[in-house]
Amino acid sequence: MIIAFVIGFFADYNRQEFEKSSRKDKEILEAQMATIYSLVKLSESRDDDTGAHLERVSVFCELLANLRSIPKYRDYINDDYIDNLTKASPLHDIGKVGIPDEILLKPGKLTEAEFEIMKKHTTIGADTLKEVKKRYPNNKFLELGVNITLYHHEKWDGTGYPHGLAGEAIPLSARIMAVIDVYEALRSKRVYKDTYSHQESLEIIKQGAGTFFDPEIVDVFVQNQAEFEEAFEKYNY
Repeated sequence: MIIAFVIGFFADYNRQEFEKSSRKDKEILEAQMATIYSLVKLSESRDDDTGAHLERVSVFCELLANLRSIPKYRDYINDDYIDNLTKASPLHDIGKVGIPDEILLKPGKLTEAEFEIMKKHTTIGADTLKEVKKRYPNNKFLELGVNITLYHHEKWDGTGYPHGLAGEAIPLSARIMAVIDVYEALRSKRVYKDTYSHQESLEIIKQGAGTFFDPEIVDVFVQNQAEFEEAFEKYNY
């Protein structure tokens, strides 16, 4: 798959060349990331009407870096983690490239059988990244990408998919992505729904704390909700 190839290319930069010319490698790195974003945009464009989904998701991840205010995350969420999370977050729905248009773009409610197919986008995307990760087992960008892609539809109470994980058994990156993904989806227009206001979206997420979402992450989201609203409006084009 071309996405897997490009992601692998991104992960495989030469350390010696980096030491010789950090400026040159920075340019290469930026070009590789731009290529990845372009490919992901192609898949996202199939069901995204707003045109700035990827930018918003990345900005929202940076805003939730305030989780560092929670003592148990203080040492875990460092600058490298935030940087990798922000860059990996747009990969969360790449598996949608494997979902047929008649399901992905259906304007009405999916049937039970159709929803089972839709749920496979998590495993399709994760399997793609896992193939790349076999070559780069220590790459944190890919590790976060796999976790976000596979687990961002898991729920705090264990009723999510694909594996029905619960609580802190769900990787932190996916728990963060779950809140971000729902807020972004609620605020955005889709073929099957109209937009929700910021306040409506905020209330829905607050109601999901402790069931759908990690309550500590929801608390941080609520504390910074004005910044999320501002970021959405800034990238709403």
